[in-house]
Amino acid sequence: MTPVILLTRPAPDAEVFAAMLRDRLDGVAVLISPLLRIEPVGDLPGMAGIDGLIFTSRNGVRAYAAQGGPSRPCYCVGEGTAEVARAAGMQVLDQAEDAATLLPRIVAARPAGRWLHLHGRHLRMDFGAELRAAGIAAGGRAIYDQRAQPLTDAARDALSGNAPVIAPVFSPRTGKLLVQGENPRAPVYIVAMSPAVAEAVAPWSGAKCTIAGQPDLRSMVDTVVVCHDRVSRVEGTGAAK
Repeated sequence: MTPVILLTRPAPDAEVFAAMLRDRLDGVAVLISPLLRIEPVGDLPGMAGIDGLIFTSRNGVRAYAAQGGPSRPCYCVGEGTAEVARAAGMQVLDQAEDAATLLPRIVAARPAGRWLHLHGRHLRMDFGAELRAAGIAAGGRAIYDQRAQPLTDAARDALSGNAPVIAPVFSPRTGKLLVQGENPRAPVYIVAMSPAVAEAVAPWSGAKCTIAGQPDLRSMVDTVVVCHDRVSRVEGTGAAK
């Protein structure tokens, strides 16, 4: 049976990822069912005296730009975040694949002035606190929320069917939401962005899990393509380009 790729990341990033997969795979079946809905939270803080920004997601940049935030130099986690920041007219001083890599680089650069980390309500690393501890003037502000929402009926049907399901998972929180209350009958193949994501989906003991080579979008696409090709061959269906 033809594998179904279940995308649970928020829109519009799910649509972007789906388009990247369609460029690599002939006739791929993609099912989009975001488990998180991104919503703005309150107003931007006063930007007077803020010399630079830190963004750890595309959603932070989008929420800031949507409220008319002024251009500032910035540090970014992820190539995609940096691309969105540049498109919004901001100068990206540095970018890294994950927060743990970016933080010591900012500390080593010791940027002057006051810096602000703009993030979601569910925060994995508090850059403001970490930078203050290193003697750098910095703070943080939640400007969007990541509200949980259930899988669609179509996604639940896929998980309870017979066709294999390939599920790329990009964050530990999404992974926890995916496995919560679900008991899939379908063969499930998880593509995890990091070991932390793999740990979050561990309750699905019957699912096979592959961790991407690097915690970035390109590596996730490459790993999903390899997984799709392998599963398709096992099931006797089509293969990748």
